[in-house]
Amino acid sequence: MSDNHPKLSNHSNRRISEVVSEGFHLFGKNWITLILPLGLFFFFSLIIKNLLVVDLEWQVLTMTPAIEVILGKDPSLLTGGEIELMLKYLILGLSFLFLTNFIPTLFNVVAMCLVSNYLYNKFIGKETKLIPELKNALNGKILLVVLLLGFGISVGWMLLFIPGIILFGFYIFYIFTYHSDDSEHPIKEARDLARGTFLKIIGIFLVNFFLIFVCDFVYHLIIDDFLIQINSPSWYNPVTRNYGLIILFDFIYNIVQFLFTPLFICLLTSLFVPLKTRKEQNIQYQTSYPEIPQGNQTPRIEKVSGSGMYCPFCGKYLTKSTTQCSHCGEKLDFLLK
Repeated sequence: MSDNHPKLSNHSNRRISEVVSEGFHLFGKNWITLILPLGLFFFFSLIIKNLLVVDLEWQVLTMTPAIEVILGKDPSLLTGGEIELMLKYLILGLSFLFLTNFIPTLFNVVAMCLVSNYLYNKFIGKETKLIPELKNALNGKILLVVLLLGFGISVGWMLLFIPGIILFGFYIFYIFTYHSDDSEHPIKEARDLARGTFLKIIGIFLVNFFLIFVCDFVYHLIIDDFLIQINSPSWYNPVTRNYGLIILFDFIYNIVQFLFTPLFICLLTSLFVPLKTRKEQNIQYQTSYPEIPQGNQTPRIEKVSGSGMYCPFCGKYLTKSTTQCSHCGEKLDFLLK
């Protein structure tokens, strides 16, 4: 497909507001169904995260007072032992940050993969059931998705965010395409679908982020005094450690994120479906009508008889030239210029 085609190269002319509106509608209709599998993965991520990082967190907490003293000194007077302590503190801190980001991201990617085809079918009105779709999505190919999006994005975010944002924007549709029956090259297809929609992908991510941020902010204004009172350093001390209370506290602290776990995949689905549909229509159009030029100029409608024409998106014959297809609703005014 030529990039010079002003309509087809854009994939979709839907505004971000339309994508968000349909995504919220999908979220509202399917929240009860999705909260169980997605919420379960969210809770598992809290368990694994706390089991792995609690020792790191305790070491960071115990070293912090000494580091604060060192930071108050003249840098030229620091001893070798103090510099070594600062380097150890830095490594521990970065390891803690990476694991606390990587583990939830990993579980979230897997969870979205498992429900992606279910939501796709729901969006297009196709009969579908959650359990069979979960089983179908859980295959060996999911490991590549986890490697690219789970590990890759986490590492990218640690490297000043930019590489992670690029991976996210370019390949996030891989959670849909990896188990698609009609996709021979799912990574390439994911990239092709995302081409030209990078800002929309980042846009729906920001909508998701800011909504959760605002709700979480209000929630913590209400509950933080209570959380401060019940939180105890003894839970993290190796001698008196209590994993159950640590995990429960973390769950209460992040309850807003738990409740909104299905939102992003719903928003992403509302963007993915029309892009995939448009691509399929374009392929059908190119296959059925190879005579339409792909040069430097905008292709014009070929008149078949009288004033009739074919719609380039759905392939239906229209009895007269028009600015909008009566079958698929696509605007055709750019082809009549």
